Amino acid sequence: MADPTESKGSGGAAAAGPVLTGGPNTGRLKTLLIFAAGVLILAAGAGYGVALLMPASHPGPAQAEAGATPAPAAEPPPAPTAEATKADFIYYDFEPIVVNLDEPRLARYVRATITLAIKPANHETAKAILDRRKPELKNWLTLYFANCTLDNVRGAASLNRVRREILDAFCQQLWPDQKPLIDHVLFKEFGVS
Repeated sequence: MADPTESKGSGGAAAAGPVLTGGPNTGRLKTLLIFAAGVLILAAGAGYGVALLMPASHPGPAQAEAGATPAPAAEPPPAPTAEATKADFIYYDFEPIVVNLDEPRLARYVRATITLAIKPANHETAKAILDRRKPELKNWLTLYFANCTLDNVRGAASLNRVRREILDAFCQQLWPDQKPLIDHVLFKEFGVS
């Protein structure tokens, strides 16, 4: 009995070309087409996202054809006044401090570099006191960090607490009976290894 898919030509041989019926190449072709469609969709989405994020400084072709006028340029900022040109703070840097943390199972250490923010009006007075008492403050910082555990210095909330405690301790040591001259303690570097 003859196969119905075969067509008989003049010599009885099959005259039709090969029929794709789902051979091994068909799976690869489908995978390739799906991958190409995915890449095309990702590229289109990325282009759309970039267009949303970039400021529109020039009118596009649709705006130019519609006769839309571009928004007027923003006015330049006003000239700074004499008071605005003064810095908000003057910064006093400490050298890096490297201390082992209080971790019984692990040898962990912290490397911290702090900067003190001082208002310009108080800078000369504060700098003179800080220069004179710097060894005491560095010793206090070393002891403070040596008493910290890894959990005490992990995360933003913990680091903000550490900054506040350093500020309070410095102000208490330097100006126990008067208004403190240090406004902020900042971390220039803080690493735990």
